[in-house]
Amino acid sequence: LMQVSFFQMINNLVEFRNYMPASVLQDESEEEEEEEEEKKVLGKSAAKSSRGSMAQTRSSVGTSVANRHTALGSMEAKQKRVTLMACNMLGFLDNTAKVLGSIADYLSAGLVLVKGTKGIPDGFSGDRLYVSWNGVRPCSSHKTAAYKCARGFTMEKSLGKKFSIGIVSGDVKCGNMGCDGMKKFSFVGSLASWVHIVE
Repeated sequence: LMQVSFFQMINNLVEFRNYMPASVLQDESEEEEEEEEEKKVLGKSAAKSSRGSMAQTRSSVGTSVANRHTALGSMEAKQKRVTLMACNMLGFLDNTAKVLGSIADYLSAGLVLVKGTKGIPDGFSGDRLYVSWNGVRPCSSHKTAAYKCARGFTMEKSLGKKFSIGIVSGDVKCGNMGCDGMKKFSFVGSLASWVHIVE
């Protein structure tokens, strides 16, 4: 049982090693010395079994890393001229009892306005909604569309709120980005930061 546990620990260490920077790993010479010490403690057959297990783990981890790089290679970030908007509802916390209802009303009305101007909602954080034009799907008059959407928010009397809205337009790199566990169509570039500053 102890021997099985030891081999399992070795396998876990090898897997961990594959994700560590080279600068913090031991030299190959030190690794060889450890293997020699391992032979003395466990005997030749145990060391051979351990190396076999480590080789198998290295192989499986290497395959996993290769698959991840292949998946990332299939993603492509393209340069596009887009318009981004950040819309923030003001006075949001004036009445905390109605917070969740206010968010639901705000997003429901907002999505109608966004879709009506061929925009794509990129998500929201609390009471701040993010929208893009000409990124995911073509929109030749994306600047005008964003302006119409923003005007729609300010004219929407059913919401009964004021808004701070930032709109920026320019070139960005955009496309599906992330990893296997989290992937999203995103925008990279100073424009993505400027929309927050303008808002």
